Amino acid sequence: MGCDYYILKLLRIYYSDNDYLEVELDRERGYYDDLQFDEDADDYEEKINEHIRQTLLPKTEPILIYSNGQWNKLSCETKYKGLIENEINIVDKKWQDVTKVIKLEYRHER
Repeated sequence: MGCDYYILKLLRIYYSDNDYLEVELDRERGYYDDLQFDEDADDYEEKINEHIRQTLLPKTEPILIYSNGQWNKLSCETKYKGLIENEINIVDKKWQDVTKVIKLEYRHER
């Protein structure tokens, strides 16, 4: 089944400013089906392109959930600690290597 774009929720696990691992938490399909512009209007293409640009902007801000060896909330630790441990073990890293973890949303066209 096709879609127009994807909405991804990720954990980005940083080891340094430039070295990080991304773990996908969720992937949703998105559709541009709510376009209600008259295709005969002179500015139709502009409106469509602006709608697409706005749709592809993340709707949530990145959230810092772990830094300096501490979780920002107990619920985040409960929810993500096991998952992160599994992922960092796969790439032969340890908790001491993790500098911060950010939860973010990313959108992209197919």
